[in-house]
Amino acid sequence: MPRTTTFTPVPDPLLGPLLESIDDLSELKCILRALWHIHQKKGPLRYVTLKELAADPVLLGLMGKEAMERAMSQATGRGVFAKGMVGSSTERTTLFVLNGEAERVALQRAIAGNFSIPEGPVEPSPGEETVRRQSNIFALYEQEIGMLTPFIADELKMAEEEYPLKLIEEAMRETARSGKRNWRYVSAILKRWKREGKVDGESGRYIKAADPKRYIEDYVQRRGELPRG
Repeated sequence: MPRTTTFTPVPDPLLGPLLESIDDLSELKCILRALWHIHQKKGPLRYVTLKELAADPVLLGLMGKEAMERAMSQATGRGVFAKGMVGSSTERTTLFVLNGEAERVALQRAIAGNFSIPEGPVEPSPGEETVRRQSNIFALYEQEIGMLTPFIADELKMAEEEYPLKLIEEAMRETARSGKRNWRYVSAILKRWKREGKVDGESGRYIKAADPKRYIEDYVQRRGELPRG
């Protein structure tokens, strides 16, 4: 991991007895993401709202709004979170906090004191876009090719550094259409497209009008001579 990696604290019970009781993967993913949001807050009241989770770029690629709400309800019933309604009589919001004594006291004070939700979503930390993008490409691999192993995950990360994301996705779909369904075939397609100069879905052999210099360079690389005419 890079030196700039940050860490989110996880309560010990969630790594022990609570973890043993969770059999819904969506619930576990939602809990972990909610913990991240909670620890982005400052001050004695650290919370997450359903609105924040529904707009979360990582969760959006994993589950729908109904599944997310169901997961938070299950986690609250399990004792991971405590919740309460805050705000004015005309606009009330449910806050979820960790189910600890200090957190419950802070939540009760917020309920009694007409606590107002700050405007604007939590800003993603460095690397959040990478997490979201990798989550999508991992899901696409499992959908189009097969089971994602640690080796394949590392291969996909390295491929992202060399090829545009759109090209990797297109190569996986092309592999699925061919019936090959393995990473070696995906990699071979990417290497061939790179030799052909294919970028963002357009092959280098068709870029003559858009970029004459690049067209000539690619032509010479493929044919070993200048184009005629």
